[in-house]
Amino acid sequence: MKSDKNKSRLPSPVTEGSEVQGAAGIFPRSDSIQLDEKIAIARKEGFHPLAIELAIGSYETPAAHKLVQLGLVIIAAVLVAFLFPFDRFFKPQAQELGTMTIGEPISGNVSKSGQPWLKTLLEMDQLYFQEGKLTEAIQVAERNLAQVPQKDWENWHKVHYRYWELLADAGKAPSLNTATQSYLEILPEDPFGNYYAAHAFLATVEPMRSFTSDMRQDFRLEAETLVGQIERAEKALRARQKTEKSPEQRDVLENLYQKLRLQQARLLVLIWRLGGYREDKHPDVAYRDKALNILEQDALINLKEAKVLKIAIYNHILDRWHWFEGQQVIQGMKQRRKAFVAELKKLQRELKNTEAL
Repeated sequence: MKSDKNKSRLPSPVTEGSEVQGAAGIFPRSDSIQLDEKIAIARKEGFHPLAIELAIGSYETPAAHKLVQLGLVIIAAVLVAFLFPFDRFFKPQAQELGTMTIGEPISGNVSKSGQPWLKTLLEMDQLYFQEGKLTEAIQVAERNLAQVPQKDWENWHKVHYRYWELLADAGKAPSLNTATQSYLEILPEDPFGNYYAAHAFLATVEPMRSFTSDMRQDFRLEAETLVGQIERAEKALRARQKTEKSPEQRDVLENLYQKLRLQQARLLVLIWRLGGYREDKHPDVAYRDKALNILEQDALINLKEAKVLKIAIYNHILDRWHWFEGQQVIQGMKQRRKAFVAELKKLQRELKNTEAL
């Protein structure tokens, strides 16, 4: 019978203890299939060429593709840094710049130094900082400086600087103006001279509440002259910074630059004020916008004094910008009043947080 024949061809069952059961199945070791062989097999099996190419990409990425990917990552990082700057989320603490100074009062025995200017400076500092005798310290400076010829003024520059500091503390703006202008005739790019010349002028004009037409014109011309002088002094400082090798000295020069720029911004705001706080397309708007540009520079943006001045400018703009008016052009860009008010409030919060610390 057929069924019996078929049964006879079936493999015999493996019984327990048989030789067949005892032999373990061992496959011979073989090498891994290389990528070229895999591609050939895939083509032979009829896989679509695109599927094969995509599969290859999972094993091997060409160097060109890696460079493209790296380039895209770099571009993405640059865009994130540009659109979402670190300062936007983690703002550095606002710093107070203070007035320009030669530093702490000197002390010690300098009688053997042989430097007349140093002896004078020591006497001034002892009178003012140790004994609180401001008037006497000023008199010592004036008495000694009167005997120094102009050709030696630069050697005595620290005495001049401290003298101007004392005049500013004493509120003697006319004397400060006279002293600095005389010095600037000899050394026109001196940073201290330009700073305190601007200080004397601002201390005289800023407190005034009203001006005649002639006063406005005269003050405006003087302010513009001071702005130009400071501009030249700033360029001289930047030139010195480029060649200065000492990091500490570069920091000193940067501090002087910041203080000069702040004085320059104050002068520009004063010119804008003397013109009546003009807006829109009036030519005087250029002074206001230049002041804002200075205050938004990296060198000044985190300074407390810069924030205070910027807030004052914003308030003057909003005083003349009624809620029903349209956009205004500020710093060359159209601004909406609502957004401008929000920016002012943000500045005020930053300043308040600084003062609370």
